[in-house]
Amino acid sequence: MSCATVQSGSHFLGGVLNQIDCQAQTIGAYGFGALAVPGSAITGLLLAALTLFIALFGFRLMFGEAPSGRDLVGEMLKVGIVLTLATSWPAWRTLAYETAFVGSAQVAGNVGAASGLPGSRGDLNQRLDNLDAGIISLTAFGTGRLTGGIVGSSDLGHSSRGVALADQSGFAWGRVAFLTGTIAPLALVRLAAGILLALAPLMAALLLFAGTRDVFMGWLRALGACALGSVVLTLLYGAELALLEGWLHGVLTEREANVLTAAAPTELLALALAFAAAIFGALALIVRLMFFASPNWGQWLPLAPQAEHRQFRSTLDVVPQLATGPQEPARAQRVADAVEQVMRRESRSGDLSRQLADLRLGEPMRGQGPVQSGEAREALGGSYRRTSRRSSAAAARRDG
Repeated sequence: MSCATVQSGSHFLGGVLNQIDCQAQTIGAYGFGALAVPGSAITGLLLAALTLFIALFGFRLMFGEAPSGRDLVGEMLKVGIVLTLATSWPAWRTLAYETAFVGSAQVAGNVGAASGLPGSRGDLNQRLDNLDAGIISLTAFGTGRLTGGIVGSSDLGHSSRGVALADQSGFAWGRVAFLTGTIAPLALVRLAAGILLALAPLMAALLLFAGTRDVFMGWLRALGACALGSVVLTLLYGAELALLEGWLHGVLTEREANVLTAAAPTELLALALAFAAAIFGALALIVRLMFFASPNWGQWLPLAPQAEHRQFRSTLDVVPQLATGPQEPARAQRVADAVEQVMRRESRSGDLSRQLADLRLGEPMRGQGPVQSGEAREALGGSYRRTSRRSSAAAARRDG
């Protein structure tokens, strides 16, 4: 697919933006087709990855690991996602290609139209190109200080000596800042989206294995960041158009009336630099949101087997013990230990009381008369004891 060439001078910015959009879409569509065509190197790599994945799953079954229903559903889901992303262009076009390019433009258009921002009707590139043409016209007109411009009714052609920037330098650097702040972010977001879309057959195989799954998730996050960045950039450029178009129209009207506009170069440069900084800052916030929010993918997408989750949880349980040493026993364990100690003390005290009672059998108790004949004193808790001496035939022969 051939894209229109960029012409210098008139409609330069519009040609560059159209070229960027054309190149991004071409890379995304034709690049995917080149990698997903049967017989390519990526197709062979995908087949090898699927074979290895199935072999490892078979080894797990052979060694006695019985997968749960969640594991089976997760494995089947991964294989289906990989085959869809790597081989089906109609599905990938609906799922990601149109979402990244067409869907983001529609979302930005709806928000911009409701807010009254310029460029929300699909004419953003044209409006930005018209603004650049207006800056060129203002540069040609100048501020009027060298042609004897008037302010009110006095000739103050040289009254702008206190302005920080000269006319030509201010207008030149202002346009440079405007063009850089417009071309660079759009090229970054749209070309990166096209390249990431083209790499889908290669990245899909990384979803199969736990060691490479983070790379796949990073690629998916980057693609989402590009789509979100396209929406944010469209809205920011709409706000910039709303400000600069009104300002530029006022300055050109004054210059046509031969009115001195000595502050115009400084104002143009300040506005262009401010919006460029805001746009790059917005892209940094999007990167922060997509790559450092650390979402827990396992809560909604069963990509990892249940055995890996169990191993991960057991590892998390061991780490605090290694870091802090032996942990204090639980409350129930402490209560059980205390009850066991009390029972041991009572058992020892009972044995001691029985021994003392056996030693005092037959002795008169304090404060009482002698023990009557025929009365048997029995120790407390000793009713179960044998009252006569145990004898046997073997003992009698031994004693005899």
